[in-house]
Amino acid sequence: MDTKLKLASVEVKLPPDAGLVSPLRLFVSGMASRLGFGLDEIEDLKLTIGEVFLAIVEKCAGTKGLISLKWEETPESLNIRVTDPSHTFTRVYSEPIFHLLEKIADGITYGDEKQPEVNLRFDLKDKRKDLFTD
Repeated sequence: MDTKLKLASVEVKLPPDAGLVSPLRLFVSGMASRLGFGLDEIEDLKLTIGEVFLAIVEKCAGTKGLISLKWEETPESLNIRVTDPSHTFTRVYSEPIFHLLEKIADGITYGDEKQPEVNLRFDLKDKRKDLFTD
């Protein structure tokens, strides 16, 4: 029996509602768990993604559209992209959350006014070598 994981590419779209942060964190927890992230890593990831989501919700007050979280796994990395439908969120301004993002992610990039988003990259190649099928 082959126990290696297949690569996942999942997109979750949610209305900008702070009440949906718990289901989003549960999704992040489940996806990170299947990649072999440790409990502390999962908790940090859930916290930061939840806080990014809440920051976007705050910026989206009164606008239409959906916040999108795209989870993409490759044999080398995990990429998480969170986009803002109001086109007003350009970066994480909360210093504690920004420092936590820097601590857990191997790369952080931000979009621009045309495509406002936060991109997090986690290198998997060396940390979780045997997870994926070829």
